[in-house]
Amino acid sequence: MKILGIDTSTMRTSVGIIEDNEIIAEYLLSGSRFHSEALTEMIDEIFKKLDFTIHDIDLLAVGVGPGSFTGVRIAVTIQKTFAQFLEKDIVSLSSLKAMAIDTNSDRIIVPVVDAKRHRAYSGIFKEENGKLITLREDDLKDVSEIIEELKELNEPILLTGPGREIFYDEFKESLDIKMTNDMGLSGTKIAKLGLEKYNEFGTENYFEVLPNYLRLSQAEREYEERNN
Repeated sequence: MKILGIDTSTMRTSVGIIEDNEIIAEYLLSGSRFHSEALTEMIDEIFKKLDFTIHDIDLLAVGVGPGSFTGVRIAVTIQKTFAQFLEKDIVSLSSLKAMAIDTNSDRIIVPVVDAKRHRAYSGIFKEENGKLITLREDDLKDVSEIIEELKELNEPILLTGPGREIFYDEFKESLDIKMTNDMGLSGTKIAKLGLEKYNEFGTENYFEVLPNYLRLSQAEREYEERNN
């Protein structure tokens, strides 16, 4: 089974293809906000180097955030378009959970994404018998709240995600903590997680695949303020 995984929820644009659990291709572009243009070019470039086309893809997997509002929309829109017009199966995944897989750590795994104003998107996970277990679903919290939450677990922590370096020193004051060398997000991780979800639950209706924002966008907040 060939799976195309993409994610644009952060400043990294990620495209990956796996066949079953074997990595076929991977393309990462970091530090760019031009996800739409970059993503379509990256997908096109990958298939130029392979002996099959996107029509041969069996499953589409997409990271739905939380993260950048604009970024998340782009990946979701592209995969939903492929699902509709190519009549392909599709699954949606937590971008945070994808950051937590394959760490091979016995620590509690906490991916974090900076949400500004001393807040972060985060999830809490743990590997057990080769499977990633969700201890707390994705949420948006003040960093101090996340720290207090982790202190109650009283276990060593592995910090990952693009916010790991931003918040590491603050977390270190109160926790037994290490951080990963890389932010941990890639298209192949999205694809791998997508295969697991598909094997367990099957395909999703592409109409119901939506970004997970966890909060209103700035434009929506300003609209509410004006109309309250």
